[in-house]
Amino acid sequence: MEISANRFTAQRVQMAHSWLVQAAESISAADFAQVFSPDAPPIGWHLWHMARFADRLQAKLSQLEEDEAREEIWEQENVPGLWKVTPDRLGVFASGMGQAHEDAQGTIAAAGQDAVLAYARGVFAACNGAINRLTDGDFERTYYGILDYSYDPATGIVQATGPKESIVAQDLVFLASHGSRHMGMMEALRGLLGRAGTLTV
Repeated sequence: MEISANRFTAQRVQMAHSWLVQAAESISAADFAQVFSPDAPPIGWHLWHMARFADRLQAKLSQLEEDEAREEIWEQENVPGLWKVTPDRLGVFASGMGQAHEDAQGTIAAAGQDAVLAYARGVFAACNGAINRLTDGDFERTYYGILDYSYDPATGIVQATGPKESIVAQDLVFLASHGSRHMGMMEALRGLLGRAGTLTV
């Protein structure tokens, strides 16, 4: 059976969601929050960061059916309040982008493995469901997506911008590549913990 490039990309996003959870749930709570360097966040941070992007995507995709994007699960369920983390120390869009390393480490330590995994599983399920509802035509639709920020590689500064138009397929390609990059980081950290690093082939 033939599959379009758009559908293949969508499947890769959903597979990455599964692998990200697998990488994080098969280690101890201590390993989940283990810090190997002051300048590198723990495994749990990478899972949380990708869950934030999935949450943003599932909320943004609601524009295809409604007048505006829905509220993110992060806000609906008051996750920062439950985790007792300060939103203005969580980076751009409270997603970890541009977050200070000590705050990244503190976020995961404050939340704990069970809470981060629960949030990630719920968000990934919602995002996967939103992706499954896309029609072939939806992939080519223009909307205000998740790329509404700028990054200066020279300074490492990330800043929110105004809403930016993108194509649904463009955001899915970004999410697939972004998720793969962070999963690779998680696999490397698992290797440092003495565990089998590779989860995929």
